[in-house]
Amino acid sequence: MSVPVLLLDATWRIDRVIGVNHACSLLVSNEAVAASAEIALVMHSPSITVEIPSVIARTTVVSRRRERTPGCNARRVRQRDNHVCQFVIDGTPCDAPGDSVDHLVPSSRGGENTWVNLVASCKAHNNVKADRSLDQMTDRFGWRLRREPFPPSYAQMQVASIRRCVPAWEPFLVA
Repeated sequence: MSVPVLLLDATWRIDRVIGVNHACSLLVSNEAVAASAEIALVMHSPSITVEIPSVIARTTVVSRRRERTPGCNARRVRQRDNHVCQFVIDGTPCDAPGDSVDHLVPSSRGGENTWVNLVASCKAHNNVKADRSLDQMTDRFGWRLRREPFPPSYAQMQVASIRRCVPAWEPFLVA
């Protein structure tokens, strides 16, 4: 089944999104407990009925591999920046959607495709900036960024990708 369930770790931090079958198995084996009152789905077997909450939390600690930084690509940069243009012009943040990705140091000038060199940008600002660096735009026109670009963790990317998914998950995504 394709109903998503938010899985929290034993410390109630986001682990990942799983399907209801996996959630049911964790609940029945007492490896997880309900963390929200909203029911995602009710599953029936000949002997039991299981209500699958929208959010569940593990009851035991599961060892995890050392967290690496996810690979950088345009889709993930837009997710990290919440699909909002990151440029601030004359003290006013741009309110247009960040539907393209801009190199702060243009690739034609040696800028690389890295987390700290890429930001979400609206197409208009991306075109205006063209082949100039952010430093040049700051000196000439006073451009700034909403926030400095950063390499996100997998957990931050998970939150960014599910932020608009299920309203009941919102209290768990804030932390």
